[in-house]
Amino acid sequence: MAVWGDKRLASLPDVPSMKELGYDAILHIWSGLLAPAATPALVMTILRDAARRTAENPKFKDAMAKVETPIAYLDAPAFKSFLEYDARRLEVAVQRIGKVAEN
Repeated sequence: MAVWGDKRLASLPDVPSMKELGYDAILHIWSGLLAPAATPALVMTILRDAARRTAENPKFKDAMAKVETPIAYLDAPAFKSFLEYDARRLEVAVQRIGKVAEN
């Protein structure tokens, strides 16, 4: 038994992380807001500001802490980069287990 993060969970202090066990296997369970490409810039600004303010809200932070869900807010450019990185990482993992042909 192990947790998928890079460190142990406070609620499971005796359960090691995959990283502790020597596996390079960290699973990101991310959530994000996506909008159509044609969304007006003003609407995007309002949505991005609302998402940022929510991530910074003490009540939201407290709720996420109670369920041991870390907040790693990324604005649009950084989130796009993260999604591209995570997709490449997952593609390599799937190829290693032989579920898709390598290019």
